[in-house]
Amino acid sequence: NSCKIMEENFEGEGETQIATVKFIATMTQVDSREKTAFMETSTFERAGKHIRQGAWLYKSGIVEPVPLSETEEETVDDLDDSS
Repeated sequence: NSCKIMEENFEGEGETQIATVKFIATMTQVDSREKTAFMETSTFERAGKHIRQGAWLYKSGIVEPVPLSETEEETVDDLDDSS
């Protein structure tokens, strides 16, 4: 299993800071060994100083299929090899 960050963007400063992170996650089912993958674009924002000195909080995410080059299996295998 792996998670590869494709893109990160930050806006604002301090407690008003917002981050957008696009990543591709790959997973292997334990019993069947079936491989699968998805891409998610997640939005995070800074918590106030009262929560762990401004920790990042997950706000939302958009899940999409992984862009395919030829077949899904090849794309998932390629991602596994690069980590």
